[in-house]
Amino acid sequence: MKRSGFSMIELVFVIVILGVLAAVAVPRFVTTRTDAQVAMARSDIASVMKAIPARIFAENIDPTQSAPQGFSNWGDWMIDTGGLDRGRWQVGGGGTGAGGNANNGIQPIGNVTSGSTNTVGGCGQVIWIDTTTGNLTFNPHNIPASATGGNNGGTFCKALKESYPSGSNRVIPLATTGAVKF
Repeated sequence: MKRSGFSMIELVFVIVILGVLAAVAVPRFVTTRTDAQVAMARSDIASVMKAIPARIFAENIDPTQSAPQGFSNWGDWMIDTGGLDRGRWQVGGGGTGAGGNANNGIQPIGNVTSGSTNTVGGCGQVIWIDTTTGNLTFNPHNIPASATGGNNGGTFCKALKESYPSGSNRVIPLATTGAVKF
């Protein structure tokens, strides 16, 4: 009597091969997803850094004053101006030199480390308007490398920070001097 089917050894070999392939493939997919998120964040940053000065000058907004009319803070205004997705960006996040107000800036949202688990959260304020000087500041190295003040390093946050070389900080003066009057 002849039985058709697989032997136990054949099944074990197939399971072992599938396990090895899965162990190699899964980290590659995670890396690819993180790289895509970093690319989107970098694109968003480039867009918002161009859109903010253009809107400030086009609408003659004073960046040393409180938030523009219709907005509760500068961070909301910046997300609106840049056309940013609120699923990838949020207001606040603290940050050095944020004009004394954490809501004067925005931070990217990605995978962060909270204790021993990965969650979704902010990476720390990277773009803000300093209302004391009227400057728009971009500082990718404001993303903390370790847990500080609720903003934690994570796969996305670390990759975003590392995608910018040192000296990538930008300060764009937005306040006009009043030298040109009509």
